[in-house]
Amino acid sequence: MAKVTAHDALTYSLKREQAQFAEEAERLATQAAYIAAAPPAAERNTVSGDITRLIQEATFLLKRAVTIEAGLEAVGLMNAEAAVTEQ
Repeated sequence: MAKVTAHDALTYSLKREQAQFAEEAERLATQAAYIAAAPPAAERNTVSGDITRLIQEATFLLKRAVTIEAGLEAVGLMNAEAAVTEQ
């Protein structure tokens, strides 16, 4: 039976988080493009709501980015510790 280490689990989780981040960033870019293409007008008065949703999604994307960055730092520390241990 293969032994799964914390390093392996974190690396796998980070790959999933990065893929999710890419999908969410694309969705955010699409929302921003929609807002840019349809500015406020008499027949379109929902721009403030669209921008509010965009900010909310950006906040979630920021949270995911921070999580990924922390995970990458942890993996780097694990790699450094493993290199020192192997010496």
